[in-house]
Amino acid sequence: MPNVKLELTQDQYEKLVEAVFLGTWMVNSTKMELDEQFEDVREAVLSKYKEGGLEDRVTHHEQLGVHDLDVDYESKLMDTHVEEYDEFSFWDKLVEKLSEKELTNIYGPLGDKLTEEQMEKRMKIEEEIGRKLEETGVTQLSFEK
Repeated sequence: MPNVKLELTQDQYEKLVEAVFLGTWMVNSTKMELDEQFEDVREAVLSKYKEGGLEDRVTHHEQLGVHDLDVDYESKLMDTHVEEYDEFSFWDKLVEKLSEKELTNIYGPLGDKLTEEQMEKRMKIEEEIGRKLEETGVTQLSFEK
């Protein structure tokens, strides 16, 4: 299989390092064993850190034969991107799950594919729940016992 060569500016390389780190973290964060294909790509990208001028952000562990991001740089990326993503996806998933619950209460168990009526109802419910959560946060959520 032929190799692919990329020419990147230093800024583009830095963004590639960030994207590869974040993507690899996302893929591997929920697994007991690392996805070696992602790890191989990560290693290939990080191994060019000197050429990309990132000596202050990437370290090489000779004994292990791997490259890693500097702890402070990694923390900055996690704080900047992962925290924001987690916050957004939490609210998005909460709205989705609450609307599914409400639809099930209205229509009974839902099939794999929603009808047009169910889709319209779902959108209205999601808007309503989203608006309510924006106004009150989770303080108005309650669970029946």
